[in-house]
Amino acid sequence: MADSFSRRSFFALTGITAAGLGLAGCAPSNNQGGSTTTGTEPQDGSPANTPLDQLPLPEKGKTYNNPKSRDEVKDGGTLTQPINEIGPQWNYYQLAGNTSYMNILHGLINPRDLFLNNADGDKFEPNKDYIKDFKVEEKDGKQVATLTFTDQATFNDGTAIDWTAIQTAFITMCGQNKKFAVSSTDGYDKYESVEQGDTAKTAVITMKEAVYPIESILSYALHPKLQDPDFFNNGYNNEPHNELGSGPYIVDSFDDSAVTFKPNPKWWGDAPKLDTLVYKQMDTQASINAFKNEETDTTGTSVAGSAELLSNFSGLGDKAQIRRGLGMSIAVIEINSTRGVLQDVAVRKAFCQIVDPATIVSIVFQGVNWKEDAPGSMLWPYWAAGYDNNLPDDIKNLKSVDERKAAAKKTLEDAGYKLNGDYYEKDGQQVTFAYTLFGDGTTVKNRAAAIQKMCKDAGINLTLDSHPSSEFSDVLTSGSWDVCLFGWVGSSTSYNNGGQLYGSESGSNFGQQGSAETDEMFAKVVSTKDFDERMKLMNEAEKKMMQTYAYLPVYTGPDCYVVKKGLANFGPSLFQSVPATIVGWQK
Repeated sequence: MADSFSRRSFFALTGITAAGLGLAGCAPSNNQGGSTTTGTEPQDGSPANTPLDQLPLPEKGKTYNNPKSRDEVKDGGTLTQPINEIGPQWNYYQLAGNTSYMNILHGLINPRDLFLNNADGDKFEPNKDYIKDFKVEEKDGKQVATLTFTDQATFNDGTAIDWTAIQTAFITMCGQNKKFAVSSTDGYDKYESVEQGDTAKTAVITMKEAVYPIESILSYALHPKLQDPDFFNNGYNNEPHNELGSGPYIVDSFDDSAVTFKPNPKWWGDAPKLDTLVYKQMDTQASINAFKNEETDTTGTSVAGSAELLSNFSGLGDKAQIRRGLGMSIAVIEINSTRGVLQDVAVRKAFCQIVDPATIVSIVFQGVNWKEDAPGSMLWPYWAAGYDNNLPDDIKNLKSVDERKAAAKKTLEDAGYKLNGDYYEKDGQQVTFAYTLFGDGTTVKNRAAAIQKMCKDAGINLTLDSHPSSEFSDVLTSGSWDVCLFGWVGSSTSYNNGGQLYGSESGSNFGQQGSAETDEMFAKVVSTKDFDERMKLMNEAEKKMMQTYAYLPVYTGPDCYVVKKGLANFGPSLFQSVPATIVGWQK
């Protein structure tokens, strides 16, 4: 329901999959949608008892969220969902709060969608609840945007949402004051000034370098209180601050196990259709049991779509629906290049060579009709215009397990490593490091076991470091790990987020590579007006970063939701902004 298109959010991969499948699975074929044997997926999804190997594939450009007009949705009702993590950082803009889970929770109570996106991601419209007028022009050779808020737009504490709300967004996220621990400065670092226009309700934003599309950095209105770095970083720890927000909902109650939302009595826009929204913190198995026992109405945000997960719900027949769309997220392995033997690029390269994404995909989606291209980018999905496979040739050209094994061993041996028993070593130091995983799902364990065996075959001693899913954001942002598989949520302007994911000084660059050269290359992407040229520059910059062997895209998968039949405006919606006010139960 919450949507954000100026930054990437990370999330844990804690879904489940079939057990004990080994490493011999065949690679998925290259197909990105449309099935000649399984029919067309309805936009409200397929019945949960559909044979999994016959699930229809989603079509490019279509949404599968049971789209309904406001008049087709009932007034009232409750929607209860599981979620991997609640807090502790409730400031989505702060580094530790930049998770896909907080994206949802924070977006319900804060002015986060000043502009609304269509499904294709190529059109932005002002959100009329907040914006009265908007224009972009060139003045004295500079890009200037003028944005006027509606008279009604007000924070819950009575503070007007005016030009200072835009000023606060730029002050906190431009990167000039390093005291603000932000997840991304992309685009914000190009602003020159934010000033009051004819009235306090009008903000005039002048850019020292243009940003395209500029709407991507004008979608957030922040309460002026966040201009204090200490409050920005620490004030939202275990505190959602209803009074500093504005939106259709407020938090009614919360702790680290559950959060309940109620309609905001101070909201001036269309009233939410639901009376109550509930999120309960659950690991994978608990969320499955809860849905089967009708304690929840969905399996949560996008799930793995694996056979073991989906087969749990076949007994529900047509009372539940499987909704699958083209994947908006990319599962990646990031390699912490500051740790131990991983400081050696040869070790990182060998690891990237031995890990076989096709095998992992075949494990995750065994028994399910799913086909995709292997991703070669962390910034842009394989099915979208402008995509290129940016992995180095000595990674993407490896087609078989034997080729990968031989290449990884050669890389280590060429760098002076020698086998001592099962594992390589040099100067008395063994090639060993840990793979960090989160959650109790079988898929987590199977993926880890598969990668561990791949590494052993190449003479790499990979140990496993397991944590509960509730510790995900704390562990990831601490940097106290060696390699970790997690996901980045995509958006319609993810091509502009190279600075966030790969910036040499970005807190979201978990591989910890990058240089002034690539920083400059990614900065040019944001200021390039022509889409094709923008994508060319992005791909060139990402190719350089992939040559550091600290980043490995693994798979995309579908956006997959299992929901109770009749849930409207919820599910895979591509780049479309879906207002929280129209989510509910269809008449």
